[in-house]
Amino acid sequence: MALLELEGVSKDFGAIRALSDVSFSIEPGQVVGLMGDNGAGKSTLVKIISGIYQPTTGAVKLEGAAAHIHSPGEARRLGIETVYQ
Repeated sequence: MALLELEGVSKDFGAIRALSDVSFSIEPGQVVGLMGDNGAGKSTLVKIISGIYQPTTGAVKLEGAAAHIHSPGEARRLGIETVYQ
């Protein structure tokens, strides 16, 4: 079972679509990197996972259950923390 899964996640800011239909899963013990061009939506994706932004569409799941992360504090309680470079 995936530890973290995103299904069809999109994020709009008014008429601007910052993320479009992002889907992936991370299995326990897996190490991943998030790479992309400037403006590709990496920071927006991290902010959705960490509760700063809410997705416009799609679902975030933790260990198979729907997760509605509405704040960084809530993300922290779920074991999600952003570490800046």
